[in-house]
Amino acid sequence: MAKKTVIPERFLKPGLSFIGKIQNDTDKSGFSSFCSFPQKVDFQGKDSGECVVLIVRRDPASLILNILGVIFLLLFPLFFFSVLGAIGVEGTSLASLGAGGSIFFILLAITIAFDTFVKWFFSVSIITDQRIVDVDFSNVLFHRFSEAQLEQIEDVTHTVAGIWGSIFDYGTVYIQTAGSKPEFEFINIPRPRDVQDTLLDLLEMKQKGQI
Repeated sequence: MAKKTVIPERFLKPGLSFIGKIQNDTDKSGFSSFCSFPQKVDFQGKDSGECVVLIVRRDPASLILNILGVIFLLLFPLFFFSVLGAIGVEGTSLASLGAGGSIFFILLAITIAFDTFVKWFFSVSIITDQRIVDVDFSNVLFHRFSEAQLEQIEDVTHTVAGIWGSIFDYGTVYIQTAGSKPEFEFINIPRPRDVQDTLLDLLEMKQKGQI
């Protein structure tokens, strides 16, 4: 049985519409595209007592081309063998070329799959009761860590682009701030409307001194 989301008492106030929209998420590990109130999540600069409200990553549906590319590369050796046979390659030559080609395409598929997963997992947007954090992970040698306090947020909008985004409910949330980074973009994340509502409710709570 899935465990109920643990929500800090300060968020259990009437009028907070975002709670009803995100409280049913049950993944506490932070290992998902949309995770509310994860229990064991830390990041650089997190203050003691600071509560992580949401962790969002790219929606898996937005990675469909990468996934299809990996599947194609894994299946391509079958086609490769057929082509070699059709052009008259047989015996030892067929086995050698076929094995070499299969290994190449399988290794390429594994490389693309690993690169896609690592970028998906480490490129994360975090919303806490004090700030927003955006981590863009390009590769093991370069990543960008940006953050802004809630009180610096000036405007929040979202877009859902295309049929694919409408079907799977993912899009981009744009956050205008008065900080050193004037605009944050949470790109191709699931449930952008809920993320926008969460940010606006947290901003209102911050302005009222409730968090």
